[in-house]
Amino acid sequence: MLELVKARCNNAPHVELLAAATEQMKITELRLHKLLASQQQQAASQSDASMAAERRAGGAPTMRSPITTHVLDTSMGRPAPGVPISLHKEWAESSGVWDCVASGQTNQDGRVGDLLAPSDLVLPGVYKMSFDMTSYMKDCKHLHPHFFPEQPFYPKVDVHFHISNSQTKQHFHVPLTWNPYGYSTYRGS
Repeated sequence: MLELVKARCNNAPHVELLAAATEQMKITELRLHKLLASQQQQAASQSDASMAAERRAGGAPTMRSPITTHVLDTSMGRPAPGVPISLHKEWAESSGVWDCVASGQTNQDGRVGDLLAPSDLVLPGVYKMSFDMTSYMKDCKHLHPHFFPEQPFYPKVDVHFHISNSQTKQHFHVPLTWNPYGYSTYRGS
């Protein structure tokens, strides 16, 4: 701990202020998430009868990450495994200050289904999903040396999206269709 303090002693005041604000934002988000979760638990306990009826009808509710993604390589016609992905949330009322809230890597099916902990709530705000295509592109270049360029034209793809207060109980699937010279995204289901 002392080494961490010593390392930060020479930081400029604005750097320390940004670090303190980052930590305070994390604490606030944790408290808000806990508050929203407890409110949801209260609402859920009030509707136990309707949930029991739903289970009897074969529609048991499932919990999953509220934000998921997958990557499809349209040049190869298949999912893109091994793509590192990070999810960032913009600080409220800030200009371009982002906090990394999750990261993962696409599986063999090109999917990341566990970016966030399973929940049926997500905090409102502006999010950025970053897809680092560099290592995937190198693997493709190794397998198909005459098809893929030496340097990726799109080494990284950032997808920005907004979740409003009225959407906090929805699921957001943000897929990426990619090839060496183009990409597209959409809100999936």
